[in-house]
Amino acid sequence: MALRPAESIRIGDELPPLTKPIAQRQIDAYSGVRPYSIHTDAEWARKKGFAAPLAQGMMSTAYVSQMMVQFLGEGFVKGGKMGVSFIKPVLAGDTLTVRGSVRSKDAEGAHTRVTVEFWCENQQGVKTMVGTASGLAA
Repeated sequence: MALRPAESIRIGDELPPLTKPIAQRQIDAYSGVRPYSIHTDAEWARKKGFAAPLAQGMMSTAYVSQMMVQFLGEGFVKGGKMGVSFIKPVLAGDTLTVRGSVRSKDAEGAHTRVTVEFWCENQQGVKTMVGTASGLAA
């Protein structure tokens, strides 16, 4: 798999959005089912003030990684970086959409580092995570 050509990427380009339904079964598989967990015990999550169990934050970062691999391929797998801020919980039953746009292109050795500003939002359009992700282009 070759690196994507840098000249095919423009600042401001929007990445195709990635939409993921968040099912309790996925959260259970990711977290491991255990009592008294805000991730897998619905009653406990309600006692802690949440309407439903919370998805692990790393699930959202995995979806951003998937979007970046679809965009940059090997350039993200071999040279990827990510900085995130979790700002709202993602709950079981939510639908999460990951969006991003190219923020910058900077020379890095023989390659170009492409930085994407991304955000995740739930079905109500509420942002749940924001940050930047970058990878290499040729």
